[in-house]
Amino acid sequence: MARGYQNYRGRRSLGARIAIALLVLILIAACGFIFAQRYVSYADDGRIYLDLPYFGRMYLPAPAPSPLEPDEDAEPEEPPVQLVIDNPQPEPEPEPEPEPEPDPAGLFGPHKLLELSQLPADGAALAGLLAERGAGGFVYPVRDNTGRVFWASPTAQSKAVSADEAATETIRALCGAEGTLAVARFNVLHDSYYAAAHMKEAAITRSNDYVWYDNRSWHWLEPEKELARQYIVGLAVECAGLGFDELLLDELCYPTRGNTYKIDYSRNTMEKKDALALLLTDLRTALEPYGTKLSLLLTEDQLLAGSSEESGVDLATLLPLVDGVYAAVANPGTVQEAMDAAMEGADAEAPVLVRLVTEPGGEENWCVPAG
Repeated sequence: MARGYQNYRGRRSLGARIAIALLVLILIAACGFIFAQRYVSYADDGRIYLDLPYFGRMYLPAPAPSPLEPDEDAEPEEPPVQLVIDNPQPEPEPEPEPEPEPDPAGLFGPHKLLELSQLPADGAALAGLLAERGAGGFVYPVRDNTGRVFWASPTAQSKAVSADEAATETIRALCGAEGTLAVARFNVLHDSYYAAAHMKEAAITRSNDYVWYDNRSWHWLEPEKELARQYIVGLAVECAGLGFDELLLDELCYPTRGNTYKIDYSRNTMEKKDALALLLTDLRTALEPYGTKLSLLLTEDQLLAGSSEESGVDLATLLPLVDGVYAAVANPGTVQEAMDAAMEGADAEAPVLVRLVTEPGGEENWCVPAG
């Protein structure tokens, strides 16, 4: 036999045999499934069966119901019994509406005074303004802290007059309005016009008799000097003649700011508080025929301190000479106690405390106690 290459017949492995057997089985199953399709039927209840010749009807097992789909044949489960406790909670009572805070001074309505920065055009304009703001009167500045006056005064220094006859007539008309309280805010001793013109006879001066000036370079009148008192009283009388019901005296005191150590008080013959009281007495006497009231504009610190040697403000000396005290105070009860203590033993009625009250909208108004 000739030697050489011969055809090789290798043996099939066990895995290959198993794969062939599986393929045969799958093929048989597929053919059987195709064959069986012609005999598949559905019963009325939805079950599947095979209607085979010679074998009759063979029902196939029903698939388990999907957990996502409820079994329509299953009886509905009764809802679980819930235990209800008959113990109803009482409904919360509605909170009562807060009562409006009492008027901090019992002062609003017709007892409220508007401080005017400028004059209304006429009486009708003033009446409309007061009605709109619920006020019964006004406070108008007639003399400021430089000594200027805001009416056509024949008494004042000519350079200090800052109003004409028309404005003066408007003031007369406003003051004459029926049922309207007219208050003139009158700066007393802070004056750069008359003091500069009458240094030695009326002004607070230095040792060389030259007029003293404060931290704003403004001058002051010396109430101990008769000429100063005459000038102030003359202006106050003119205000009363215009029809004002009350003079609100601002800066009835000695200066406390600036180089006060340069002031020469060596020739004064009375204490500061007595000089202020003398001026107040002169004012009361001059205004008595007009029925014009006098009030002081003070700070809360001045009222609580009671007295000050530097400013000359002494409540026990000044309060018996005035009808009212105007002040912006945070503690009205404490202030009233200080005023009552100052009036103890005085042979006069206690002055009325008129407060500067800030209303909810931020508006500030002077408010006079009712009664």
